[in-house]
Amino acid sequence: MKEALDLTLLNPHADDFVVTPVSFRLVGRRGLRKYNYLVDEPIRRGHRPVVLVDGTLSSLIEQSIFIRLPKWLRMLILRIEVFIWLRINELSGKVDIHWSLDTIQDRSAVYAFSYKNCVGAFEQRRVTFAAFDRAIINLSHYFIRTGEKARNIARLPNALIHADSDHRNNPYFKKFFPGRSVDIVLPFAVARRFATKRSLLERRPTCAATGSFHNLRNEEPVSYYSDFIGFFDSYTYHPVRKLIYENRARISDWLDCRVSPFRESGRSRLFERLRKVLRLDALQAKYFSFDIVAFYNDHVFAVVGEELSGAPAVGFFEAMACGCVLLGQADYYDGLGLVPGRHYLAYDGSLDSMRAALATAAGDPALVASISRAGLDYVQNHCTPDAVWHALQQAVIEAPRRSTP
Repeated sequence: MKEALDLTLLNPHADDFVVTPVSFRLVGRRGLRKYNYLVDEPIRRGHRPVVLVDGTLSSLIEQSIFIRLPKWLRMLILRIEVFIWLRINELSGKVDIHWSLDTIQDRSAVYAFSYKNCVGAFEQRRVTFAAFDRAIINLSHYFIRTGEKARNIARLPNALIHADSDHRNNPYFKKFFPGRSVDIVLPFAVARRFATKRSLLERRPTCAATGSFHNLRNEEPVSYYSDFIGFFDSYTYHPVRKLIYENRARISDWLDCRVSPFRESGRSRLFERLRKVLRLDALQAKYFSFDIVAFYNDHVFAVVGEELSGAPAVGFFEAMACGCVLLGQADYYDGLGLVPGRHYLAYDGSLDSMRAALATAAGDPALVASISRAGLDYVQNHCTPDAVWHALQQAVIEAPRRSTP
């Protein structure tokens, strides 16, 4: 295999999937950086990641407003923003920034997150996607403006969908992507700080619960979430997390809840609209205000609720890296090689099923030890940044070059 394929990252400054955007730094929020291996691994190998800033997206101004500004003003704002972005992420001098498609020589593949790149000013970006042999579209957060994203992705004959599990059996995915499958299925890359520090015998025989959940009634504008709400009749992406949070007092004898609402309630609609326009996506402070590695290492079991739209949570693999025995709903791990009863405990999403699975496992210490070891082996073999980067490289190189319009 070729040592490294130069993936052109499209507008990674605009969100927190890869590194921290400027808007997050302004409000003191930490970026999730779930896919930071896209820049970290090339740099670690002595390469310079290729970034294309196409002038359509800023992390500071909502794109429906940003795109209406004169191009010269947008580019001026972005020159300043990207300069700061490189500095705060310690990427200055390590990344090749392109401001025009014309300066990019290797057009083997462009990589973009559908979250912002497949909505809004998509018509301008479609020209960019079409200029590459392959357009790799990461489906993370596809539950927002789903119909619009699906229609736009369908217009890209060279599109390859990348997701964190195989969504083909998920009813929501099937509705909006009929006849389509996920082209590249890869687990999350787990940050190196997530590690096993205590043996199972030194831990509490209870279950750790982590994550945050949205109340879509508090999000603006509501039209962005109408596809999801209408399909599931749900106002949260993570119903298991919400269920745990609402019942945390009565289940505290067997479950330690660190789940929290994504936003605080009680804010006015004017505040929420300003937050949306100015990209001040405020705080998940409660979720980040404790040592999550120590928390996982203090428990034998862990649960991190999945997304209704088909994706597992990065916390599932982070807890697994800490040696926890995870509880999971089997359908969300399709295509990843994870086997219920071997790598994790299966349950149906209810508290009764969760408690029954824990009770059964607690009576079989050998099974608990075996699942913990198998989960840890899986993470070490498949979820390191190095392993995921290599798997992505190979998947893209082996993918067919589809015709472009």
